[in-house]
Amino acid sequence: MELVGPICEVLKCLGDPTCTYIEHHRKLKDRMNDLQERLVRLNATKRDVEWRINAELRWGRLLREEVEKWLLDVQTVNDTMRDIDERMQNVSCFSRARLGKRVAQTVEQVEGIIERGRFPEALVIDNPSTAAVPFQSEHLEGETMVIEDIWNYLMSDEIGMIGVCGMGGIGKTTIVKHIYYQLLKETKPLFDKIIWVTVSKELSIPKLQQNLANAMNIVGLPESELERVAVLMDKLGQRRYVLILDDVWKEFSLADVGIPKPTSSNGSKLVLTSRLIEVCRSMDCKVVKVPPLSNEESMNLFLKHAGRGVLKVPSLKEILDNVVKECDGLPLAIAVIAGSMKGIYNVEEWRNALRELRDHVRSVKGTDVEIYERLKFSFDRLGDLKIQSCFLYCSLYPEDYIIPRKELIEYWIDEEFLGNGSRQELHDKGHTILNRLENNCLLEKVGRDIVKMHDVMRDTALYIKGSGSRFKVQSGIGLKELPSKQEWGEDLEKVSFMVNNVSEIPPHLSPNCEVLSTLLLQKNESLQRISESFFQHMHRLSILDLSYTNVKQLPTSVSNLEKLKALVLRRCYNLRYVPSLEKLEALRKLDLNRTAIEKVPKGLEMLSNLTYLNLCAESLKELPVAILPRFSCLQCLMLYVESSRIRMNGFDAARLTKLERFEGRFTELIDFNAYTKSIQCQQLTSYLLVMAPLEAKFNVKQRIKGINCVYRFKLLNVDSDKGRQKAMMLASGLQGAESVCLISKDRTILEVSGDSEMGPTKIAANWKKRGIEVQLVDERWDPTSLPMKYVILSGCPIGREDPAELPSDVRTLKIFGCHNIRSLSDMPFFQQTNELGFCSIHDCRGIESVLDLSSPSQSCTPFENLDLLWLENLENLHVLVKLAEASVVSTLSSQSIPAIFSHLKSFYIEGCSNMKQLFPFDLVHDLQNLENLIVRGCGQIEEIIGSKEEEENHKGNGTQAPTKFSLPKLKELELTCLPELKSICSSNREMVCNSLRKIKVRDCTKLKRMPLYLPLFQDTHQSAPSAHPFERIRICPKEWWESVEWDYPNAKEVLGPWLNSY
Repeated sequence: MELVGPICEVLKCLGDPTCTYIEHHRKLKDRMNDLQERLVRLNATKRDVEWRINAELRWGRLLREEVEKWLLDVQTVNDTMRDIDERMQNVSCFSRARLGKRVAQTVEQVEGIIERGRFPEALVIDNPSTAAVPFQSEHLEGETMVIEDIWNYLMSDEIGMIGVCGMGGIGKTTIVKHIYYQLLKETKPLFDKIIWVTVSKELSIPKLQQNLANAMNIVGLPESELERVAVLMDKLGQRRYVLILDDVWKEFSLADVGIPKPTSSNGSKLVLTSRLIEVCRSMDCKVVKVPPLSNEESMNLFLKHAGRGVLKVPSLKEILDNVVKECDGLPLAIAVIAGSMKGIYNVEEWRNALRELRDHVRSVKGTDVEIYERLKFSFDRLGDLKIQSCFLYCSLYPEDYIIPRKELIEYWIDEEFLGNGSRQELHDKGHTILNRLENNCLLEKVGRDIVKMHDVMRDTALYIKGSGSRFKVQSGIGLKELPSKQEWGEDLEKVSFMVNNVSEIPPHLSPNCEVLSTLLLQKNESLQRISESFFQHMHRLSILDLSYTNVKQLPTSVSNLEKLKALVLRRCYNLRYVPSLEKLEALRKLDLNRTAIEKVPKGLEMLSNLTYLNLCAESLKELPVAILPRFSCLQCLMLYVESSRIRMNGFDAARLTKLERFEGRFTELIDFNAYTKSIQCQQLTSYLLVMAPLEAKFNVKQRIKGINCVYRFKLLNVDSDKGRQKAMMLASGLQGAESVCLISKDRTILEVSGDSEMGPTKIAANWKKRGIEVQLVDERWDPTSLPMKYVILSGCPIGREDPAELPSDVRTLKIFGCHNIRSLSDMPFFQQTNELGFCSIHDCRGIESVLDLSSPSQSCTPFENLDLLWLENLENLHVLVKLAEASVVSTLSSQSIPAIFSHLKSFYIEGCSNMKQLFPFDLVHDLQNLENLIVRGCGQIEEIIGSKEEEENHKGNGTQAPTKFSLPKLKELELTCLPELKSICSSNREMVCNSLRKIKVRDCTKLKRMPLYLPLFQDTHQSAPSAHPFERIRICPKEWWESVEWDYPNAKEVLGPWLNSY
């Protein structure tokens, strides 16, 4: 290598091309690193753009053509990077320069795409059909003068910092959100960047810096405080930005954070909201006070939440006016109080409500807690003590925290707020209470399954709990150690230190909390040690949550918490030791999911009151014999079904008659059948049942297209920012990845979420080839999408002679390596109508057809509710449905075929080497709901959709116009590695696909015709990406695309903008 430099000098005389060649050869590695860094920046920009798109498209607008083209270019360059990465693994000395040249060109391409992705203007344009709809972020009553003032200051060169102040609940955040969305809406470039960061009461400079870095697409913010400030100063200094800091409680120095002070020369602006005018003034802001609503505005807002029906009761007018007047023009108070009066038309009840409201406010008039007393009025009107407790419980979460509904309800069950009953009944009660709290504006509905507590409502709840049995809440504020013993207080009822950075609970901390009932320490991921003395004076402790901590063992003092009802230790990945639970006879919930325990805690058999037991720990070696019948109250039992060491006795499990949720594995068919027979009348609401001998292989969490997954990987061989950047680049480039972030304090846990087609094992193997070694530490599916009634059969006889008894209401069935059946019809379950929605069959050598309907007795349609069918490595499968002894479906008329696949949405087939035709034409009428058709690696397949018999007879009798048929809902078509595929459908038919979004054809070299008709072809003048919902067409090899023929003459030209070759 020492000779390369001198040689290059000598070769200058030979001409520039030679030196350029050597430069590409020498600098390949450096340029590769440069490309990786730029790609991280590009994908971060892409996520930012997609976030802005989601915000702007809500208002009925269309994406700009240049934005669509930019997103397509990002996808293309990510695909290019994957190809370059693969070539890097096997690059030779002779190909090194050529690859170096390609990398250099890609670096320039990425830089150009990054530059184009700044999009200072809005990303959308008005949709003509909705152009008259006014812009609106959320309902805003009045405040037009305030909005106008803020807008004018933003447009002014003289004012750089604006402070929007007013008491809690007066609408500051709503007003500034309105401004924020209005800035995004502007089609003329006003600012380079619009940034929103919520600060909250407990100011954390590092957290604020990280949020700013995320907003600015800065990857790998330095650890050093000075370097962090310098990076932020530099990046923000390059842009003309508007920075909105919401909910600021304390003065801080912009320079300490890394925020350049906005001036007339740099053109940037800062807007902050605060309840405290002193904060706005001390930070040198132009103060904009938010006044209360006028009487008219207050009445309009009140009627919006209470309903205009009250106006139809004349005797209520005066009382209504007085109630609105007592709200004092505060939007949050108006919304909450109106929500509590919704649907009430009784004069006496309104008069009483007015009296109570006045009593609440009169004693604190003019004080800071006036707003809390107004809101407490609505709290008091809830009436039910348990519903009030449910509301107050939400304040234990951090400020602005997104709270999953199911998680919250589980806590309420543990606290016994919901009374007694089955798990399903209690969850129904919980959802009913949440709906009421949402309808009364006491909680905010954020999504289908999550809620949030407004910060003023949280303050109100903590104000209510400020006297009597108190709450102590310091959650999500970055605590590194727990408060001293003197700060705990003997009257504490519930304490929450969740979501902090506490690493140790020292021996000298032994709080005297004799009435403490709830202690929440979850998500202190640094917590490793808890002293023996910590729990000594917590004799009434009922709920203890240490989940998502790093503790290795619990102190033995836990054994003396005899009042404990819930011990939650889920995902304490290093927890190996739990002391004796013999004395904890009151315990109703024990959650050891994903811990490292090897044996069940001593004394577990004594916990006869358990209703919830989660032993889903991979390391658990055995379950004591005959222990299950002792838990007669169990409603939920979860075991690690992939364990090959735990043996389940089906007859013991059958004695748990109160079970509603069960996850377990049986290794003997007699045990499996004993249990499934016992539950036929029980109707479990959720189950995962596995029948698999100890040596059998199966996959529980098989990737299902369309269901989002969250993977968390531990970075094993990465200890630098450059390495972390490379890992994030690889993750960002995964097809279907929606978000990528480093989540742990030491930045060694990489979280990837989205609808990735690649499972975690393949991802890890793929990354290892590229020098990044990872270990999967967590995998979660979107819980709303999980199949809840789920059976897996693997490596066992399940045919007519040895039938497996399946629950009648099973929704998901997976079969692995069961070789003694020729079709699913050999199983009694498939000889009757059922509720099956998902069915997959893998590596079953005996399968010749999926269904055999040739028997006259088989009159039902067992797939009538099927949404997804997955067939993989079925080497003897030659037909989907068999209807007659010597005949298959393709020889029969459509009238004789029952509606077999009428609900089918997704069909996936791979590695079925004996199939020649996928669907006979007579089944096409049955595929009208099909959305995804994926065919891979079926070496003998020649046709996707076969011809009708009369079409075969008329072949060669002259040409005629193709007859159209439709798959109206088909969104994705993939044909991969099908070397014998000759046709998608017969030559005289054309397939109309009005919903098709994605086409993928790879290594199908004998396919000469594409008979697809797409909406794109209807208007050749509107082929821009922004005008159609089509997403992409991916092909390989490129020569195939050039030779293939389309029925539509200009198809290749029209599809050109979406074309992407491998």
